[in-house]
Amino acid sequence: MSRSLKVIIDPRSVSPAASIRVAARSAPLLIIGGRALADLAAELGSPEAAGAFLLELAEDIGHPLAVNMPTGADTSSTAFISPRSWSAERLQGWVAGRHQELEDAFGAVSRMTADVPRGGRQ
Repeated sequence: MSRSLKVIIDPRSVSPAASIRVAARSAPLLIIGGRALADLAAELGSPEAAGAFLLELAEDIGHPLAVNMPTGADTSSTAFISPRSWSAERLQGWVAGRHQELEDAFGAVSRMTADVPRGGRQ
């Protein structure tokens, strides 16, 4: 049985970036919701800055983190951000090992993969 903790912050009082960083260092699987991502982008100035922050954070903690966005009334999509050094196969294996936790959080999970080019340093 997996356990979860939902953290809700008021971005007018607490830094979303600092809150996400603390949570990521403690959680074996951090899933950031759409509202938290929007708050992070607002704090850092752009969605691109938020993405760069999350990639740097994944590299700092040494494992992926996830972003879950609603796609409909009862559906959502989750993307994983892994350290640049990870291969697609390593990420797929890591996510597969957390399949039950994802189902506990979101219900039935179907798998879809996409190769996303990585910018920046290699």
